[in-house]
Amino acid sequence: MTLLVRDVLLEPALTLVPTLDNHLAGLGFADAQFITLGLGRINSFHPSGRAFLQSARQRDLTDVSLKAYFGAASSPRRLAMIHELNTTLSQRIGTPVDRFAVFAELAGRDVLALDGHDVRHGTHEPAATMASGRREVPGTVTGVFLRNLRTGAARVLAQTEGHQHEWAAVKARPWSDFHWKPRAKGTILVIDPVAVDFAFLRGAKFKGGFTVITRTKANLVVREARPVAWDKKHRHNRGVLSDERVQFAEGGEFRRIRYRDPESGEVYEFLTTEFHLAPGIIAQLYRLRWDIEKFFDVCENLLAEKRAWGSGPVPAQVQNEFLVLAHNLLLILNGKLEAEEGIRDEKVEMKYEAALKQRAAVARSNGRTVSPWVRVLRRITRWSSQFTRWIQDAIVHGWEWQQGIAKLRPLMLAYLR
Repeated sequence: MTLLVRDVLLEPALTLVPTLDNHLAGLGFADAQFITLGLGRINSFHPSGRAFLQSARQRDLTDVSLKAYFGAASSPRRLAMIHELNTTLSQRIGTPVDRFAVFAELAGRDVLALDGHDVRHGTHEPAATMASGRREVPGTVTGVFLRNLRTGAARVLAQTEGHQHEWAAVKARPWSDFHWKPRAKGTILVIDPVAVDFAFLRGAKFKGGFTVITRTKANLVVREARPVAWDKKHRHNRGVLSDERVQFAEGGEFRRIRYRDPESGEVYEFLTTEFHLAPGIIAQLYRLRWDIEKFFDVCENLLAEKRAWGSGPVPAQVQNEFLVLAHNLLLILNGKLEAEEGIRDEKVEMKYEAALKQRAAVARSNGRTVSPWVRVLRRITRWSSQFTRWIQDAIVHGWEWQQGIAKLRPLMLAYLR
């Protein structure tokens, strides 16, 4: 049988489907076909589900009815199945080189970034009740995601309903959901300042078993601050200005770290329940939180997923689960391409190096310097637009594996001219 690029991309997911607790066998619209069509839609150029399904039928990829197709996208059971698939698959994604090897203190600890991403509601979204009691159609729906900052893998954490705020959706999740693997020890969660929620921070540490890193907010009033000793000569702590134990009006002791970025001169204040890591490591982990924003950039701009697939929370989360699945499968495919075909996105690497040189030159002209950690702890490389278009074309046109490889090689060496 001819091996297609699509087959290689889907294989890690389809192999797992029969093993899932939420899988049902013997369906007319099988779970494996549901996964195949969902990934196809994410990687298609069609603006609606109807348009995609029509195209899939004309290419003889499916004979599923419109009712069954949209019914599956609104099925809580199918949602549970794909969420289980993503959870299982994301735990199996690793890297040949440990990104955090330079920080021995992080050995065996998961470092996760959390953030929300909005899409416009589906066309026929019903009105929801606002806090004022008025009935109004929400403008957007928010999915909340986790990204593993060590491996790059992603996962859906929560989904808003109606006018619900994303932080309320986050706090409704059980503590176990904030760990990458069951009963993990030492998990670190990096979040933006919207989540300076002292009850959550304390609960996360003493009930959830994980620590949180965030930034302070301007309206926080410190009642008591106590400086603690830290190694000012260690290279991990370059740029650190202070390390303190602080208390606010609410109970509990927290840690506040002030750090000056050597490139911009800007001073940042971090708030954390992590008391054991060097203060400079805390600063660098927060800097790497930006990696989750790159995941959203891929979803919105490269995959062009800007509107929910249907009305209600289930279709929106099904869509987010498929975005995560596409992302995770592309991570696996990237690793396979490098390990077996010697292909990596060299043009992106060269562009990044050129940008670093330019940043260094600008910093020197201002009497500053770029932090060495920018190079040591580089962002998790995201694939270029050319790679995304290649996988989309390979799926749509049904390229054979070797045919697709031949088309990909020049795209990874240089940008189109």
